[in-house]
Amino acid sequence: MGIAHDKSVSFLADMTQRAPQSVRRWFDASDPGLPDLESFARLCVGLGCSADGMLGLQHDGENQPGRCSQLIQVAESVQSMTDALTRGGSLGVPMRVPGDEMAPRLKFGDLVFVDTTVTRLLGNGIYALSCNDALIIRRVEMRLGKGAILKCDNKAYADDEWSPATPGRRRGVKVLGKVQGAISAQLF
Repeated sequence: MGIAHDKSVSFLADMTQRAPQSVRRWFDASDPGLPDLESFARLCVGLGCSADGMLGLQHDGENQPGRCSQLIQVAESVQSMTDALTRGGSLGVPMRVPGDEMAPRLKFGDLVFVDTTVTRLLGNGIYALSCNDALIIRRVEMRLGKGAILKCDNKAYADDEWSPATPGRRRGVKVLGKVQGAISAQLF
């Protein structure tokens, strides 16, 4: 591209909107680093090539810069989800939703982030529980005089009542934590 070797770091830092120190790590001969997904996508767009071309996977000589802009959109979406989940502190422990009981809100395989410092039901919300060593995710509604109702969003499943007279430990149920957020991926 006609850029002097000593100017390549500043050129790529401007292109990717990253600090020069980060870009220098990509060129470090002794311990090279890799660009993050968003930086990689910006490199593709800035250099006018496809991600497949950058990775050496494109064999037909076609160039698809439009796909790079899609990659930037995906990277920015993932970054904004992570930012939203971390606003209040730690993301928590990631856990996979084990079934369809919470569909359509949470589907089988979705990733939930659980605050494991919460070890008992502290009001309404979505909780991760262990029932006889099996993970379950339930919406909890606290009701005066009735205790807690463990609800499934999927109407094909019945609610479960947790009364104060029937402690969860006796039923093999343990609170693992409160769900703080989730990431869902849908395959077509």
